Amino acid sequence: MDSVNSSVSDSMMQRLAELKADNHAQARAQLAAIEAAMSAEWKAAMHARMMNLSKEASSARSKLPKLYSLMEEVGDLRAPHVSCKAGCSACCRTIPVEISDLEARHIAAATGRVPATLSAGRHTVMGHAERPCPFLIDNQCSIYEHRPYNCRSLAVVDRDALACSDENTALTRAKDPRAVPVTMTKMQAFDPLYQEVVVRKGTVWADIRQFFPPQ
Repeated sequence: MDSVNSSVSDSMMQRLAELKADNHAQARAQLAAIEAAMSAEWKAAMHARMMNLSKEASSARSKLPKLYSLMEEVGDLRAPHVSCKAGCSACCRTIPVEISDLEARHIAAATGRVPATLSAGRHTVMGHAERPCPFLIDNQCSIYEHRPYNCRSLAVVDRDALACSDENTALTRAKDPRAVPVTMTKMQAFDPLYQEVVVRKGTVWADIRQFFPPQ
């Protein structure tokens, strides 16, 4: 813990302490605002479109970008109430991003990069990522329009992304009690449709870094 203390300034520790004092209430307010942005009529219409996509007689490869498009609409509604913005790359640098082989092929088609061949099953090792996402360039996502499901689904509901700072990440990894918990929201309503689209016999699950190792 001493090494963490020396790397975090007193002013940052003070800011983190202030955030921790009201972060729970702040997060609840942000989550309530996201919920309020989606009227009952809007939810019903979105559900109908999700069901239509589920029943659509088309390939998984065709359905995946359509699923992403529906998620973008939800993302647009919650954007004012989350701290995730262009240039914030904390998750891209520190969190494993599990994707399916279908998503890996979708990214490959957009980038020209050939994904690694992995055996069927789950290869993802959860925990702290040892290196940034291979598609993070200058703190920007270079495949934003083609980013995978988990990148679209998850977002941080924090006042100013301070909980995502390198300093708070260091405190969290050191299990320092002064670390601020990162509150996240997830587009759980899309989970069943996502599984329906990507899961088949022989599906491969792996961190995006495993599918696309350093060149």
